[in-house]
Amino acid sequence: MTIEEQRRIVEEQFAIDYNCTVEDFQNADTIVTLKTNNAEARKFEQDSPLSILSYRGKLVITASEELLPWCQEVLKKHLSAEWCMDAGSLIRIDKKLNEFNCEIDQAHLFFLPKYDQEDSRYEIHMMSKEEIAELEDDERIDEAFLYEDYIEDVLGAKIVDEHNQILAVAGATNNSNRMWEMGVNSFVDGKGYGQSTILALKNEILKLGKVPFYGTAMSHLASQSVAMKAGMTVGFTELRSVRRER
Repeated sequence: MTIEEQRRIVEEQFAIDYNCTVEDFQNADTIVTLKTNNAEARKFEQDSPLSILSYRGKLVITASEELLPWCQEVLKKHLSAEWCMDAGSLIRIDKKLNEFNCEIDQAHLFFLPKYDQEDSRYEIHMMSKEEIAELEDDERIDEAFLYEDYIEDVLGAKIVDEHNQILAVAGATNNSNRMWEMGVNSFVDGKGYGQSTILALKNEILKLGKVPFYGTAMSHLASQSVAMKAGMTVGFTELRSVRRER
């Protein structure tokens, strides 16, 4: 899959997620849309009354009806793709969300495939859904697989030692039909096991015609390093919010 093909798929998905059109991504104008529930949108555990996407210099905001006027009158005028996730912006956004009994849930960096990398020097075992299910009770695994009802763990990759003990494992969920999200758990530091499993998984997902993506916190430098060493680069940032439990 070429970079241009990947970009087309990503923009098609974002158009669904943010209730806009693919053509909207051909310019850098900030847009605000009314949030809709589309069955083809990426899957999340909780609804997000306000979501903000920064992608290739483009800022896209989608919001529930109650938040829409403020987004149009304030965020559209004063927020930019470059600075939407700085501390001051996040504080102002969260303060406004609090008025509606909502709060920021996450503001993450997301990586997309970019660079061709050599195959791993380690032997990688691709995992079936049955093998993934067998690890559900392993409490060490909290990133590679989710084991949640709202989403499916569809693909995995692992490295094991001579005793068949797992050294690192990476997994992908069918976050949408177009884009699959990856996560990884590595149990040995400094050997490159994590990046090797992510690299193998990324390549396998691309072969299936899906675009893999990998998200992490802005301060999680080790996680970002894993993604970059696996041939990925920062592709977008995204803020999501949740409603507080009353």
